[in-house]
Amino acid sequence: MKNGKIRTRTYILALLVIFLPVLANLYSPLLMVEGIKIGIITLSALVFGVWLILSLFLGRSISCGYTCPYGALQEILGRYTNKKPKSKKASQIRYPFFVLFLIIVSYSILKIGGLKGVNLFASNGNPKLVILIPLFILLIGILSLIFGNRAFCKYLCPQGVFLTIGTKLGRKIKIPSLHLKNNHNCSNCELCNKSCPMGLDVNYMVKNDKMENLNCILCGECIENCPKNVINYSFSIKD
Repeated sequence: MKNGKIRTRTYILALLVIFLPVLANLYSPLLMVEGIKIGIITLSALVFGVWLILSLFLGRSISCGYTCPYGALQEILGRYTNKKPKSKKASQIRYPFFVLFLIIVSYSILKIGGLKGVNLFASNGNPKLVILIPLFILLIGILSLIFGNRAFCKYLCPQGVFLTIGTKLGRKIKIPSLHLKNNHNCSNCELCNKSCPMGLDVNYMVKNDKMENLNCILCGECIENCPKNVINYSFSIKD
């Protein structure tokens, strides 16, 4: 197993959590929404825009897999609970939240007559956010402890739906993109299942040669933990 790479990603997640108090004031879904409510594009919105564009080529790897501090917090806490989200039906809950998010954003933009401009830190110092952001961080941490690793990502995150749409669009228009490749040499050890932070049945995906999953964040944990090198990354046009 390629333990060096596993440790590297663990260090990245740990750094994201350590700097979460700072990152929460620079990037947060709450900051993005509060900015939109007053017609301002904030740093949060720009970061998400970059993530969305990159999802066409890299799926959810750059965002959810490696740079989201909230995902990092959930994953680290989830490792200590030894729980993983399993319910496929429950993961559908995030779509109503996605629709609600769209309604709130669209209504806010229409209400104020469109976006007014860019101010990266417009929402900083908002007294309401001083309370809401810590509560949001606490909420996603509690969800991971109770319902399993990355529970918020799998069940509630509307931004994850946007990024999934971006990933699907990239495949639809046939541009080279990052995806998992099956090398068909599986020993059925199921270490891939144990390592997946999203609780996916990666072993089933390999056995049935269905390597694409809407909840896959392309973090590479299954790749690094596979002793037979059955799973690899591929950057190509997905058939």
